[in-house]
Amino acid sequence: MKRLLMTTAAASLLAVGSAAYAQNATDNGSATQPAPPVVAPPPANNNASGGDTNNNGGVISGSQPSPAAEAAPATPPPSDAVISAQSEGQLRADQLIGMTVYNDQGEKVGTVHDIILDKDGRASGVVLNVGGVLGIGAKAVGLTWKEIDVKPDQQAVQISYSKEQLKAAPDFKTSDQINAEMNAQTPPAPDSTGAGSGGLGNAPAPSGGQPQPTTNP
Repeated sequence: MKRLLMTTAAASLLAVGSAAYAQNATDNGSATQPAPPVVAPPPANNNASGGDTNNNGGVISGSQPSPAAEAAPATPPPSDAVISAQSEGQLRADQLIGMTVYNDQGEKVGTVHDIILDKDGRASGVVLNVGGVLGIGAKAVGLTWKEIDVKPDQQAVQISYSKEQLKAAPDFKTSDQINAEMNAQTPPAPDSTGAGSGGLGNAPAPSGGQPQPTTNP
């Protein structure tokens, strides 16, 4: 009887211990289980034009630049450096070129063909076309600026020389014409390769004697 009581008590203790261990394991498993990750919602797209953005937040396409990013307007030159309109006493070059030239006798002697400027950019003379038909076959004559009297109101230029005097004056030549004439007068340099002598170059001249025939013994 005593042994039966002891066996029953031991079985009870084992059952209680197993139940306590199972409860402890259950509590520890529920305590150490990690919480599910929280996924943040994607940021709202604030681009008015619907453009995409890169990882740094910059707009990839479809966006318009802000007004602050636009360049500032350029500053014009000062008012004393700008000519906004032609005044009454001013004459443009395209108005002077082509004007009819008269002498002091009222005779038409030619037309203004060109204007000559000095190294400082000031007008120093004009080139006249004298004679010819519609400028073809005309003689170019240069006169200094002090020799002409420009009359803008009459659209004419007055000089004190006749057509015969202008035809007797030397022809006006541009610097391009002078250089072309100088190059034409310069003789060509001799050809050191001998190409001008039939390609013989520096080959020795043949001897004056005739070759002697050879005879067999």
